[in-house]
Amino acid sequence: MAKSKKLGGSWILWLILQIFFGAITGFVARIIKGHILSGILYLLTGGFFAIGWIVDIISLLVHHDYVWLWSK
Repeated sequence: MAKSKKLGGSWILWLILQIFFGAITGFVARIIKGHILSGILYLLTGGFFAIGWIVDIISLLVHHDYVWLWSK
């Protein structure tokens, strides 16, 4: 299985952006990783009704990346 693209930049910066601008940052992260449809859904639903936002924050704290995004 191919390895997923890294976001680039500091994971701490992504974490801060995720905390303050959750749905927008999650949208951008998904677009960067090539998951356009899930990015649009994430943006339109407010981070999958805030549950995805919390999962993103935990993922960044534990793994220093959005590990839940499967590779293409």
